[in-house]
Amino acid sequence: MASLADTALKQRHISLLKSTDDHTPHRHYHSNADFDDKHHHIEHDLNKKHLGRYKSGLHALYSNLNQHHPRLSAWLLYLAFLFTLAFVAFQVHYALPTPVSSEEGAIIDPVTGQYRFSEENVRRVVRHLSEDIGYRIVGTEQDLETQAYLVRELTVLREQAQRESTKRSGAETEMQLPKFDMWVQVADGSHQFDFMSKVVMKMYTNMTNIIVRLSCGPECDQSAILLNAHYDTTLGSPGAVDDALPIGVMMELIRILSQRPALRKNSLIFLFNGGEESLQDASHSFITTHELRNTIRAVINLEGCGTTGPEILFQANSRAMIDAYRKVPYPHGTVMGNDLFTTGIVLSDTDFRQFVDYGNLTGLDMAVYKNSYLYHTHLDLDGYMEQGLPQHLGENTLALATYLADEVDLAEGLEHTKAVVYFDVLGQFFVSYSMEAAVWSHAVVGALVVFTLVIGASRPTVRSITSVLLSFAAALLSPVLSAFVIQALGKSMVWFSHEWLPVIMFGPLGAAGMLSIQLAFHSKESSRGANELSTLSGVQVVYTVVMGLASLLRIASSYFLAMYSLFTSVALLFNYKRTMAQRRERGSGIGGMDYATYFVASAIQTLYLSHLGFSLFDLIVPLTGRIGVDAPVDHIIAIMTGFGVFSFNPALLAFSHRFGRASLRRIVSGLLIFQLAILLVAAVLMSPYDVLHPKRIFVQHLRNMSSGESLMYVAHADPGPFYTPYISQIESLFETKSTFKSGSDNPGDWNAIYPFNQFLDSYVFDTAPYIRKHTTNSTLTNSDVPLTELIQAPPKLIAENVSYNPETGLRKLTILCTHPNYIWTVTTFDADVVSWSMQLEVPSKKRFRYVIRNAGGYLTDGWRLDLEYRASGPDDRLRVELTAMETEGFGKDVERELQGSGDVGVMRKLVKARPADVSLTYFSAVLSNFEL
Repeated sequence: MASLADTALKQRHISLLKSTDDHTPHRHYHSNADFDDKHHHIEHDLNKKHLGRYKSGLHALYSNLNQHHPRLSAWLLYLAFLFTLAFVAFQVHYALPTPVSSEEGAIIDPVTGQYRFSEENVRRVVRHLSEDIGYRIVGTEQDLETQAYLVRELTVLREQAQRESTKRSGAETEMQLPKFDMWVQVADGSHQFDFMSKVVMKMYTNMTNIIVRLSCGPECDQSAILLNAHYDTTLGSPGAVDDALPIGVMMELIRILSQRPALRKNSLIFLFNGGEESLQDASHSFITTHELRNTIRAVINLEGCGTTGPEILFQANSRAMIDAYRKVPYPHGTVMGNDLFTTGIVLSDTDFRQFVDYGNLTGLDMAVYKNSYLYHTHLDLDGYMEQGLPQHLGENTLALATYLADEVDLAEGLEHTKAVVYFDVLGQFFVSYSMEAAVWSHAVVGALVVFTLVIGASRPTVRSITSVLLSFAAALLSPVLSAFVIQALGKSMVWFSHEWLPVIMFGPLGAAGMLSIQLAFHSKESSRGANELSTLSGVQVVYTVVMGLASLLRIASSYFLAMYSLFTSVALLFNYKRTMAQRRERGSGIGGMDYATYFVASAIQTLYLSHLGFSLFDLIVPLTGRIGVDAPVDHIIAIMTGFGVFSFNPALLAFSHRFGRASLRRIVSGLLIFQLAILLVAAVLMSPYDVLHPKRIFVQHLRNMSSGESLMYVAHADPGPFYTPYISQIESLFETKSTFKSGSDNPGDWNAIYPFNQFLDSYVFDTAPYIRKHTTNSTLTNSDVPLTELIQAPPKLIAENVSYNPETGLRKLTILCTHPNYIWTVTTFDADVVSWSMQLEVPSKKRFRYVIRNAGGYLTDGWRLDLEYRASGPDDRLRVELTAMETEGFGKDVERELQGSGDVGVMRKLVKARPADVSLTYFSAVLSNFEL
């Protein structure tokens, strides 16, 4: 039976045939059966005779609209053009290659006969690490299990390579395969890690690295490229993308390259790094102590903080390595990202820092970054990793590694520089050139601007230049009003759930602000065409002047300004030629603006800005969910959106004058009304968080050995709505009331995760009554003894070899820490330290608050520190606070019980009651105070 839709479609076809051609006899059909008999003929008629008339009809429709509503048609066509450019940029920007399976026919390249990179093989590794093993925290049993798995898999790959080499050695044409070496490094060490404006002293014990080298033998072993990825995870995350994906990519590269012809010039060293999340301990250990460190000439670091889209080149520090990136099949990166990262706005860091600071290496830092809502959460799983992403990262890394190993001479090392301009063009190809070349090219752009001024193609005025500058300021600042409104409505971060939502939430007011300035500066004495021309010329001058200043400061991102200046100048020259007849008619008067000029001015600018804008919003919007409770994120995103609105197409400033003040006034009014409607909808219907865009909650169950308290701290990492409903739920869950404690007034509460603790305000719950009520130990129920007295073998500090020199006023001691079954100790004290046994300089010459973090491998149960400090006398003891994190938890949803307390796991209960739109980072710790 035909559906209603089918019947309607057939009747429409019939009516179309009846009304299309007066010179063609009408064909009448009285039933659907008759129609079906003639269906093929009708389709043929439509395709041959009426497609052209359909196009003509559209043209006639536009002509009619243009004749009766010229302003509306001009706006619609121009905006349609701009949004088409944005759509094209969107399609290209997010495109990923087709994954390659491990089937024999697909994995062998039919042209070269060599193995191809296989996403399926990578995902097999990712699933095992993130799902079968799970949370791989440094020092836990899962950490040890991960090491055993990697060694086992790499040993299999080495044996496969050896068998392949033996097989080929008997062939008529002998083809040498790479030499395959493997090491397991276990080392102790220390380093200073300054992060988030805090000084952190790092100590590590039994930190493990697994290293593989592929080479052509001694002749290329003295020059190596290092590829690095870490196999550990942070608290609360199974780490599929961060960083199991790069681990899987490196495993696949080893599989492929170990069975290809030997590398020709340089060896490849693969570092399976055992401790990045503990603040980059394992990479420091490798680059400062391993026997291969002096052979390394450059590094490729692989990271992940998202789950979708292409990976990005976001740090680079040498021209040779940047030029090498031009060889990748899917380039994605811009020096603007490099400049942004160096400002410290992006609160993240990678092992790249250790290789640069301690190894003096140049290289590339590449990371998956889109959809970082799931970064460092329980949702960082293979199932949320987009299809084609591993293929993209893998093929790019394979191309880089192969080129660097076979083609680049690294014997002399690579020169450090950040004076390089680089960017991809819609992911299709990669451009790089020196800052010197940039300055010269900017001078040429400036000369073109001067030329347009001389011939009269550009006609800026003080009024138009001022209007452009004020429009830019208004575009940035106007959206802040919306930010204040949503905060007043209690809807802070209502835009958080999708990267594009800020454009809707703040964009209309940004556009209204910048167009309001143009309305105010519209000259009644000048013609509309003169207003348009002078405004577009003002845009040209502003971008050119800023480009010149940025070039003098040698800011590599100034290429972006040069592009805007160049294509605005091209548009003005185009307009000059198109309006020449009009200018001749008017003598020396100012000609108008040809409609087509706006399309020329916008084409490249809007296309490229859209490409950049997707990256900017993908990076910054999810980041606001983890930068602290005091960050003014609504205002930051509002200003960023305003910048995007202005930069999307500055030519709109000129176009807004095309139909006079009345038309411009209506547009501004419409934008304001639309903005008001959006705010009302947001206030009533919208929420910032959902299952795949969760709110980050930090929880610690802290047992204070000195005070006897058993407390649970609950905090969040963004200023969005949180406390009222969730805290009430937890209060009901544990039958107790909470107390608020600000992070600024209580900096030591979260020392276990220092320096991240500075962002956290907490609600604190006394869990002792809950434990006493639910324990199966009746003696504990009726006892007033602090629960902490039941903790077995808590972490301890003792002092040995204590001495005091009255002549120098220096007190010496050896601090010994024992922490069986605890990890990640944090030691805090105030002292005027003169010397110590840590392998780094004392950071201060006066009294200073020291925070020393220690991480160790599985079953590491202690550490030692020799210390000498200024004391007032022999009894001026060192007062030390020690926090140690328990090994339990981390994905197993268990927590060490107090002796004899029964099944009263506080953390387990909280995890089970977690709301769907919340991601928990949780751990248990003990805190003790000592006088040594």
